[in-house]
Amino acid sequence: MIPNGEAGGHRSPSGLDDPIDRGVMSFRIDPERAGLVLVARSNAGPITFGATGLEGSISAHVAGGEVATTVPPAARLEVPVQRLTCGNGLYDAELLRRVDARLFPRAVIELRDASPVGATGRYHVEGVLTFHGVTRSVAGSVAVSFPEPGRMVIDGEQMLDMRHFEITPPAVAILRIYPEVRVQLHVEADVDA
Repeated sequence: MIPNGEAGGHRSPSGLDDPIDRGVMSFRIDPERAGLVLVARSNAGPITFGATGLEGSISAHVAGGEVATTVPPAARLEVPVQRLTCGNGLYDAELLRRVDARLFPRAVIELRDASPVGATGRYHVEGVLTFHGVTRSVAGSVAVSFPEPGRMVIDGEQMLDMRHFEITPPAVAILRIYPEVRVQLHVEADVDA
């Protein structure tokens, strides 16, 4: 292999060495580099809850430094609900009470289908989300990149309504949190050895 930048060397924009088709690859999500942020609106302004330590796996056909969706990719992501925090103990306790974190300690996202959005590195994704014991179909878009050999990075953002998961929006004293929440996801995953 010739390093990038040397005569005759070629590295795709994805960071993966060409050959063109790497086939189906399995990736393991790095819990230290995977996080979820929930941005809730309230009558006092936005409140941001975050969690790290996400776990899971991704299986995808990688060709030419991109995810080839002719073979549908598969993924499973588990979010430790009890790690959601905004740094305010009162708000954190109320959120964890409302989502029944003891009874439902994990939210699970399972990818069912993906299709490219032009040649942008973005993909329309569809799957199911199980949260608070309720499973619903979800759809949105994510950006996928390969910044270095063997590493996949996924970033996405989607609006969700808590009421679709049978969650009553939290309220503390005069603070009221609205049911629509912006969910931001960042995942880094490495090729399984």
